[in-house]
Amino acid sequence: MPAIVARTPNSRTYSLGFWLMCLSSFLFFASFNMLLPELPAYLTRLGGGEYKGFIIALFTLTAGISRPFSGKLADTVGRIPVMVFGSLVCFICGFFYPWATTVAGFLLLRLLHGFSTGFKPTGTAAYIADIVPAERRGEAMGLVGLTGTLGMAIGPMLGTFIGEHFTINTLFYISSGVALL
Repeated sequence: MPAIVARTPNSRTYSLGFWLMCLSSFLFFASFNMLLPELPAYLTRLGGGEYKGFIIALFTLTAGISRPFSGKLADTVGRIPVMVFGSLVCFICGFFYPWATTVAGFLLLRLLHGFSTGFKPTGTAAYIADIVPAERRGEAMGLVGLTGTLGMAIGPMLGTFIGEHFTINTLFYISSGVALL
């Protein structure tokens, strides 16, 4: 049975740091989800149309595999370095997509990109647990989860818009930049 924690008079409302983490989570999830509508056509242009199913599978598998390691690192080296590492690798992968001119190179970037997404959300969740009072933690995790989900919902719409009005490389670079915010 879950513990019920009473609110104390000293319970503070969410800090600026919390809301910045929510914004960061929204942008991070939007950054890699904005690529999804355009990646199948891009892979087909590279000559790898038969590998379309791997686009999400490789990304998701490596994200899942990296989470236990990123959690351990968040406990040993700190939450912020883990978040920064995830964002930087996500940025680098997005930046290099235009230069992935082979199917193998593209799929390798998808592996690395997925790997990075196991770090930022894990570090964020641990950081939120550190800065939010115990009696508000469940609510706080729900809000952070909501902002990530909104990023996943809005990202593909943004990606489609950018893909229709600009080049695919522009989309890659925008996605890359948004991952750092």
